[in-house]
Amino acid sequence: MTLKQYTVARMIIAMILAAFIASSVVRGDYLWPIVAMVAAMLLLLLARRRVKEVIADERDYAIGGRAALWAIQIFCMGAVLLMFVLHAKRGAYPEFGVVASTLAYGSCILMLLYSVLFRWFRHRSP
Repeated sequence: MTLKQYTVARMIIAMILAAFIASSVVRGDYLWPIVAMVAAMLLLLLARRRVKEVIADERDYAIGGRAALWAIQIFCMGAVLLMFVLHAKRGAYPEFGVVASTLAYGSCILMLLYSVLFRWFRHRSP
């Protein structure tokens, strides 16, 4: 399988998965989308193994790592700023307190997960 065929297969699988998940959610069925996501991941894994060309090199992984770090940092800073604003407005709108707490805990979990994974990968690398 060529890289172009793999890219087309990825797009087709993603479109079918999106349509299936959307129709399942509209019907109120939440189990089958999970099964479909696992099946789509397996199909993509099998298709990726059949590709004979280079899909990504070290430079792509380095750029992806930097982009992920920036995305985490920007998201967490924005979420914390929004959390402070929503927390200040919770007197007039009580539901803002729940959203603010969700943003705060979500940001903390994301930063802790990043720290744990960073240390784990640092100790695993040669």
